[in-house]
Parts: sequence; C-alpha cells; structure tokens
Amino acid sequence: MSCSDNRERVLFLYLPTGGGHLSNAKAISRCISERYGAETLAYDPVSSRSPVGKAFLADGYRFLSLRLPLLWNMLFTFNGTRFLMALSQGSTRNFSRYGLRYIIDEWKPTRIVCLHHLLSPAIEDALVGREKVPVVVVCTDPFLPPKMWANGHSYHMICMSDEAYGFLLRQGVSKQNLQAFSIIIGEKFDTRMSPEGRASFMATMGLNPDKSLVLIAGGGDGMRGASKILAELCESSLDYQVAVVCGRDEATRRRAQKVADLAEARGRRVVVFGFTDKMYELMSSADAIVSKAGPAVLGEVLASGKPNIIAFYIPGQEKPNVRWVEEKGVGVYRPKLKQMREAVERVLSDDEYRATLEQNIANVRFSNGLYGISEAIMAYTPREIPL
Repeated sequence: MSCSDNRERVLFLYLPTGGGHLSNAKAISRCISERYGAETLAYDPVSSRSPVGKAFLADGYRFLSLRLPLLWNMLFTFNGTRFLMALSQGSTRNFSRYGLRYIIDEWKPTRIVCLHHLLSPAIEDALVGREKVPVVVVCTDPFLPPKMWANGHSYHMICMSDEAYGFLLRQGVSKQNLQAFSIIIGEKFDTRMSPEGRASFMATMGLNPDKSLVLIAGGGDGMRGASKILAELCESSLDYQVAVVCGRDEATRRRAQKVADLAEARGRRVVVFGFTDKMYELMSSADAIVSKAGPAVLGEVLASGKPNIIAFYIPGQEKPNVRWVEEKGVGVYRPKLKQMREAVERVLSDDEYRATLEQNIANVRFSNGLYGISEAIMAYTPREIPL
C-alpha cells in the first residue's frame, strides 16, 4: 500500500452496520480528494481483520434490524445505558484492534475521520504510542443521535442538523468541539434532472416517460417487505409504472422479480434492481417515492423534491427521521400496505395535496451537507489531540 509524502492522507473509518456509514465515507472521500488533492481511503477495520467481528456486526445487524425489528429496538434502547455503551464499544475495540493498528501503521494517515459511534474509543486506543493525528467524528444519525456518539472520547464532532447539535450539547459535548451542517448526499443530487434527461433515462430503462413512475427505495441494504409493497402497488387501479431497488438483499430481489413478472403479464411495467448506482436517475424520474427512513435516502428524496411515503423504518435509530418527515409535512408514514398504496394514489391523483407537499419540501430549503463537512474536516486543527 503506497502513499506519497507531500499530500494529506485522510483515513475514513466505518463499520458494516448499514450502508449509510460507507456511503457517507465515500461521498466525503471523493469530495476531499477532488477539492483538496488529498489521498483518501475508506476502511472497515473489523471486516478486514476479524471474521467473528464481521459476522457479529454486519450479519447480526442486518438480520436483527430487518428481520427482528422489535428485538433490535429493545437492544437499541438498552444500549443507551452507560454499562451497555461501554460493553458495545469495548467489544468493537477488540474486534477492530488489529485492523486499526495495521491501517494506521501501513497507510500513515495525516487525518482520521470516524463515521461510527462504536469506533471512537478504539481509535483513541490505537493511537497510543503513535504519531499524533487529528481525529474528527462525523455523526451520521441526523436528528436524534444515539447517546453513544458522545461517549468514550473527546474528539471534535460534526453533526447533520440543529436538532442533533442541541442533543449532543445536552450529552456533554462542548460548543468548541461541535459543528452542525446538513445530511450528506451524493454530488449528483445538487442539480435537478431536466425533463429531457428524465425522458432519456426512462427510455433506456424501458419505461414510458409519459406515464407516472413510483419508486420503492430502501437503500443499500434494501427494505423489509419490498416485494409485498410492490405487490400492493401493482393492485392499484391507477395506471402507473413501478421501479423497486432491493439493494444487497438478493432474496428480496428474487421475490420482487416474481411479483414483477406477474404484474407485467397483466400489463403493468415494473423494473427490479438489486444494488444500483442509478438512485439519482430513478429518484429524479419518480413521481412518488416509497422509502425506508434511512438518512441518506431521506436526504436524496428531499433533494429530488419528491413526496416521500415511508413504509418502513428501523426501530430506534430511524424513528426520529420519520417524526421529522411528518412534522415538516414533506411526506407521510404509512406502514400498512393498503394505506401505503392509498397514499401513493393520493399523491398521483390529488393535485392540491401534491402541491402542498412540494411547497413544504421547498420550505425546508434542504442543502447538501457534503461540502461544509468536507471543508470543516480539512480545516480542523486541534488545540490538543487526545492520546
């Protein structure tokens, strides 16, 4: 692993518990590389060196959060106690010890960005006896972060809303150690797609640009029940097309494809995706979006200016996102299939209702937090770096 001596080397550390941490790492990494000429690396110190840790964090998180959400909510709630915070961060310290020491010694970063609340104490341990390096923690939960983000470290923190800023202050983070921006999304979403671009993209996907499109978007890990949501949408009397993104959930993609094949036989156009890099194009082309309440998807829907019908959220960590969407009037939460379909139908058929939602979206004045956060990371110079 080579690196030059005359450029900043910014190391982004994340864990495989959901796609949002990695997508944020990649987005900031690209921005800093392009704008500041820095060498950047996104690195998961657990999966690279600890098979047991990877199974526990990645597979365990995905199974519990998507398949056993009630149990996940209970664990998430209890993880706010000091004992369990220390236990969770201590376990991660053990899983990530060798990966952190390896990457710090081998790659020799000049800055470290931590994008997971479980990793901050482990980074402090890994830096003991090594060269001092500025560390910034980027809190990826946008509105009501888990208490663990502020636990076990004294690093500078960046969060993604005024709500998160106030919460972290109440958890004991000092104003001097805290900055607030907005949700990070990909650079593509900074510009709205033109009608000509939409028509061209839809044609390449075999979709009719003159018909409405409903998108089911669950993020990189997919969405629980996406195939059932698709089946319900296909029962509508309205003549619209459907696209569904299943992410890395291959089992759900196969089930969704079977539903799509049946719908196609009845005359409704349906396109099924696994993991895709076409989220900007799909959201820009959609007239209504049925989503999971992850922060990245939420930000992308807002940037696209589209009404958001939330059908599922991961209990605990994503519940504040649902509350924010409904309080701002930029979408609705409809977990029951029939109510979800009726919400989509209202968005597509009730012009006054749709105009109200679109005005509420405009009133939020959403801006991409990517650039401010990237600048803050590169400008940060600690008065004293904790070791």
